[in-house]
This record gives sequence, C-alpha cells and structure tokens, in this order.
Amino acid sequence: MIAHFLRKTAAAAAAMITLTSCGKMVTLMDSEVAEPNASAAGASTVKVTEATEPSTEPVTEQFTLDIKMPEGYEIPRKYAIPDFKTVLQKPELPTGCEVTALCEVLQYLGFDIDKVALSDEFMPMDNNGITTMKTAYIGDPKSDEGFGCFAPVIVQTADDYFESVNSPCYAVDITGSSMKEVYYQVSQGRPVVMWSTINQIITTPNLRWVTNDGEEMWFNDFQHCVAIYGYDLDENVVHVADPLVGNIKYDLPKFEQTCEVMGRQAVVICGDSKTQGDYKAPADKPQSPILSRNKAERKKAEEEEARRRAEEEERKKAEEEERRKAEEEEKRRAEEEAARAQEENEAVEEPAPAEEQHDEGEEEQG
Repeated sequence: MIAHFLRKTAAAAAAMITLTSCGKMVTLMDSEVAEPNASAAGASTVKVTEATEPSTEPVTEQFTLDIKMPEGYEIPRKYAIPDFKTVLQKPELPTGCEVTALCEVLQYLGFDIDKVALSDEFMPMDNNGITTMKTAYIGDPKSDEGFGCFAPVIVQTADDYFESVNSPCYAVDITGSSMKEVYYQVSQGRPVVMWSTINQIITTPNLRWVTNDGEEMWFNDFQHCVAIYGYDLDENVVHVADPLVGNIKYDLPKFEQTCEVMGRQAVVICGDSKTQGDYKAPADKPQSPILSRNKAERKKAEEEEARRRAEEEERKKAEEEERRKAEEEEKRRAEEEAARAQEENEAVEEPAPAEEQHDEGEEEQG
C-alpha cells in the first residue's frame, strides 16, 4: 500500500522510507494500575428551562460544558483518573492508535463501542492518499502500513458516533493547549487523547507529500496517539494509556517534548454516557468529504444497486421498444396481406368486358 500511495505524492524520493507509525518497533510491557487515591470523574449536568404554562413540557437546553481553565488556576500537583483501562490496538488495528485511544476514552465514559466498529463505521479513511491527515485517516488502520490521522478526524469520528446513539456529548479539539491546560482537563476527570511518538522517540516529520488540491502534508513515521489519564508533577511522570503497551508512566519532560513535536494535538470529550439530552451537531464540527470504510462500502453498494436498476430499466425499455416494433411490424404485415387478399378477391369477382359483349351478340342471333 505504501508504494501505491507514494506514487500519488510529489515526493517520490521519500518512497524508500520505512514507516513505523502506530505499530512498529514496539515491545509489549506490563500494565500499570491507576492510583487508588484518585477521585472519580466529574458528572455532567444539563439545564432545564421552566415551563411557561402548566400544560407545557419542560424544554431541555442543549448540553454544553465549559472546559476552559480559569485564569490563575493552580492545578493539583498530581492526579490520576481511577480505573482507566487501556484498549490495545493490536491485532485488529496494528496502525490504528488514534481511533483506539478515542475508544479508550469512550469506554471509560460508559459508552459501549468497540475499536473496530468505531474505526469502520465512523472514521473517515483515505486509502489513496488524495488528502491529508487533517481530513481523513491516510491508509488502512487494519494494515501494518497505515499512516494515521490528526485531531480533526478524531473529533468528527467521536461526534458521528454520538450522533448515532443520540448522545448530547461532543468532542473538542484543544490542539495548541499548554501541557498545564491538558493536565487541568485530566484533573477535572476528563482524559485527553494526545499525539506523541512510539516509545517516546524524539524525531521530526520526515515524509512530505502534496495532495491533488496542492495541500502540503508532513508525516512523522514514529507518530503515535495515546490517552492521558494522570500526571505527577513531583515524580515528573505522566500516566498514559498507550494502545501499544498498556497503562504506563512516561517521563513527563520527554513526553511533553514528543507532544511538542506532534504539534500539541489533543482532543477532549465533553459529557459521558449518563449525560441527558439529544444530539446536536456543534457549529464548528469538522465534516470530511471522505467517508468511513463502512459508509464508503454502503455508498458503493448503493451506487452499484442504482446502476443495476438503471441497467434493468434500460433493458426493460429496450425489450418494450423491441416488442412494440415487432407488434407494429406484425400489424403492417397483416395489413399488407389483407390488402393483397382483398385485391385478389376483387379481381376474381369482376367479369371480363370482352366476354360480356360476346354473350350479348349471341342473344341477338337467337
């Protein structure tokens, strides 16, 4: 797939690079248990408008959550969300770390969703390299040679899932936030999906391509995505649910450096499975023109069915036209035969003029 993909890029020289995104050069490690003294995630609330008349049902306002860190707020020195569990991306999604990290968060929030279903049904996927990782997952997360995606794709994936279950929850792209702001989200009981590198390798984007629309894309072949669920500023560690290795503590300064390399991309989810209300698409929700695997397959099947029906309709029209022409030809032949028969009958019944005159002469002589 890599060779096929790179043929579509403007940087043919980069085709020889061996990719290690989201699933290469990794040794599984023992899981690490979340700290037992950490408190539970905060509950979400919804506002209810008073009924104007006794007979009017209460109207539930759209659920929103203010996730901005208050000015001057001092975060706790340490915090870890209890009972946060890693979802391992392998073997089903060897390069699907981004959607697996999202699945980790959704499952923690009480949603019943599988990583493969989340990927297949909701994540935009471009297996031809016609766009960038801001618009779709490039490649195939079920392949060892998939590339990956960026924060806007995970936001859309999450929001499309919330729409499917009519949940008022929504995802927020907090890319560019300081690490202190990220830790604030965690301290409020909100795990954060964040882009890092495999094995905390310090590297820089080294593969470039340009899309058909002229948009430039740079790729780091150690790109990785995890969920942050805790930190300890005294021990200088961050608690990470790494889809490749499980629950683990990483050196905080090094982790922050890898996140910086990846542009401090981060996504947080507002609400949980118990949040009341109906789904409403956020005004700034990303909407990729690229479809998910299942949606693309359904669209292809629908187009194929429409093509089959059109061909069947054309076949029926052709058969009807052929039948009509055959009937017209049969009618024409019948009319011609009837006309000839009538002419023949008329010719037999009409007496010859010469014979009539001869008969009259014979009568006179007699």
